[in-house]
Amino acid sequence: MSAPDREAGREAGQDAGSGRHRDRMIGLFLLAAVVFNPPLLGIFGVEGRVLGVPTLYVWVFGLWAAVIALAALAGRTR
Repeated sequence: MSAPDREAGREAGQDAGSGRHRDRMIGLFLLAAVVFNPPLLGIFGVEGRVLGVPTLYVWVFGLWAAVIALAALAGRTR
């Protein structure tokens, strides 16, 4: 390990933004765990429909697409 890496407190080959990336992914996981929780899904398990599709399906697949999009944004390097 070189001196600048030791002074910065990180291992060789690890960039400064990896901690932020890990924190974002953990936060995204926790957010997904909350929104896909059965009590919250029960709110949308009603008889309503959106454009002919049951409300629960719209909720689940919409959130699934949003989590994937957020993961792509969080994983992007600058």
